[in-house]
Amino acid sequence: MTKTGKFRLRLPFRAALTGMALAAALLFALVEPALAQKAVAQKVVSDIPLVGGGSERVMFTGPGNPIAILVMFAGGEGTVQIADSGKIGRYVANFLIRTLPLWVAQGFAVEILGAPNNASLKGQRHTEAYADAVGRAVDFARTKSSAPVWLVGTSAGTPGAANGAAHLGSKVAGLVLTSSVTEPSPGGETVFDTNLAAIRVPVLIVANQNDACRVTPPGDAPRIAAALVHSPRKDVVYVQSDLIVSSPCEAFAPHAFLGIETAVVKRVADWIRATPAR
Repeated sequence: MTKTGKFRLRLPFRAALTGMALAAALLFALVEPALAQKAVAQKVVSDIPLVGGGSERVMFTGPGNPIAILVMFAGGEGTVQIADSGKIGRYVANFLIRTLPLWVAQGFAVEILGAPNNASLKGQRHTEAYADAVGRAVDFARTKSSAPVWLVGTSAGTPGAANGAAHLGSKVAGLVLTSSVTEPSPGGETVFDTNLAAIRVPVLIVANQNDACRVTPPGDAPRIAAALVHSPRKDVVYVQSDLIVSSPCEAFAPHAFLGIETAVVKRVADWIRATPAR
């Protein structure tokens, strides 16, 4: 069954600033309280060998007994550059990466995926080779915890998360898509380039009604749900915010839920908790 939910947060002003100082201040204000709430019990960085040669670097972190493992697919080119220490060197402001402490505070373990051989993932996320890389990352995560695995994608990462769910069967408990790419862009791909009909796990689709990014129109969320013909549960949740301090497709805009990160994370976390594990 498909359901549509909505919650709204109207912010008191619309900023037109793009300064890095303001962005950094917003990021610090978001993550510092969450880090104080719940200490991270472990942080592991690993280079996972791939079938065709080379490796894929991942960073796993979270409490010792998590509710679930969330495998995170960032947007852009996917080259997040994970250091040996676990520090993220690129796309640190991406919605899923900058909110990592919030997910941990909700009781989840998180695995951040780097790109195979740290090469651009543009045009590669829908391929079988990438699905295999995702499967290997999932296998590694399961060596750290027996909790159910959910794939969580945002923006350009949504085709990769959907592709993984389509190929990995019972290895995956569910899928979350936020600000999904549904319109083609040069060198990119959309969630419709993956086999959505093959996904047989619950799926949550989250869209911001004020997302002005050309390739992630919020009105396409029901189209994604309609294509998930074998998902046992597929819900569409609309949120609303209007704070913007970057271009429409970047991290500090409604596209990446600027200003409502805590509310969005809690909404997704509550949905996962309410969805029975397979």
